[in-house]
Amino acid sequence: MANPQREATFIEINLLPSEFKRTKVDLSWLSDARVVWSTFALILVSVVMLAVYVYISDTTYELEKAVGQTKQAVEKERPLLEKIKELDEKLAVIKRKSDALRSIQVSRKRWVILFEDLSTSLPHGTWITGITQNGDQMDINCSTWNFAEVALYMLRLEQKESVTGVTLTNISAVKLSNEEAYNFSLKVAFNSQLGMEDGAR
Repeated sequence: MANPQREATFIEINLLPSEFKRTKVDLSWLSDARVVWSTFALILVSVVMLAVYVYISDTTYELEKAVGQTKQAVEKERPLLEKIKELDEKLAVIKRKSDALRSIQVSRKRWVILFEDLSTSLPHGTWITGITQNGDQMDINCSTWNFAEVALYMLRLEQKESVTGVTLTNISAVKLSNEEAYNFSLKVAFNSQLGMEDGAR
């Protein structure tokens, strides 16, 4: 039966005097897996950070370049922009004047329609003695010889499209030319769209 081979063990003995001995540097740690993977990870992180930095720098440069080009375009078109602004201001002035003229026209038409309705609705024995405007309402003072004509006048006004409501606020018996008569007051609310194109009677 053959004897198993035995590995030879070598022992290195340095017989040189101590002043001539040299310490042998141990570099075996360089081949340690932990050192290798740590070094690889450090290099990989450095490469990634460098790539990110380059990307950010390029992006920032492109953005700054785009902003600069936009500013140049704006400066180039500034005279046109100033002209447009000037035209806008002129148009605003024209619009204000047009609105004012239209308001006057509408107001005039409104009062023509309203006074026409107030007058045509009056019974024969009733007349208006005073009118006071308050927004979209009017206080009308009237006199009549016939008490029944008060209700008749209110009914006729309520039938007008220019009027949205009629309220009797006061009535009293008086003597006019030694004859019995009645003074009364009405609060008349009229259509706020009166006089507009879609506010016809």
